[in-house]
Amino acid sequence: MVDSIESPVTYAIGDLHGEVTLLRRLLATLPLRDEDTVVFIGDYMDRGEDSIATVLALIEFQQRHPRCVFVRGNHDEAWLEKWDDLCFEGPPDIEGALDVWENCAGKIPYAVGFWLEQTRIGYEDQYAYYVHGGLEPGRTLQGTANIAKIWGVRGFRRSDYDWGKPVVFGHWISPEPISQPNKIGIDTGAYKHGVLTAVRLPDRTFFQARREW
Repeated sequence: MVDSIESPVTYAIGDLHGEVTLLRRLLATLPLRDEDTVVFIGDYMDRGEDSIATVLALIEFQQRHPRCVFVRGNHDEAWLEKWDDLCFEGPPDIEGALDVWENCAGKIPYAVGFWLEQTRIGYEDQYAYYVHGGLEPGRTLQGTANIAKIWGVRGFRRSDYDWGKPVVFGHWISPEPISQPNKIGIDTGAYKHGVLTAVRLPDRTFFQARREW
């Protein structure tokens, strides 16, 4: 139970892909304290219910709980390639982006681009490394190329390499969370399967919100 853990904990939340209702439902279930950190593992945009509402909900949540870290996913990186610091020039060529663009009639709020700029390629705390796509076996967080952290790297999911701390990642959908000694996968396909997953560290307790079909 988190009530028996005196030191701050970290909650990591898997790929959102616009599933704002699941996001709100999951956040409401977490026994979150002011001293705890929440790490979002990336891919906020595209495919799901409402990408813009999702980003705006995250901005609002951060105002209430400043101890947030937002890791960048490959879909977010694709949108930033179309961002010129003032507006988006168009939708990126990635699945789901055109729907987001058309739903906004090409007028993506400035706040979305500004917020995406603030996302981080990777994060580390005393419990784990946090990246969207993974780390290169045999290389540190700092030694892994940014493109690998964002888009994933061959051999990562099968690797038993010990990075010294577990790697918490998303990007690769699995029907259930992955919990291995060296890595924790929390992309359970919120947009596809209707299940959004969080993991609490260091005790590896999983929390889930499910879509009401």
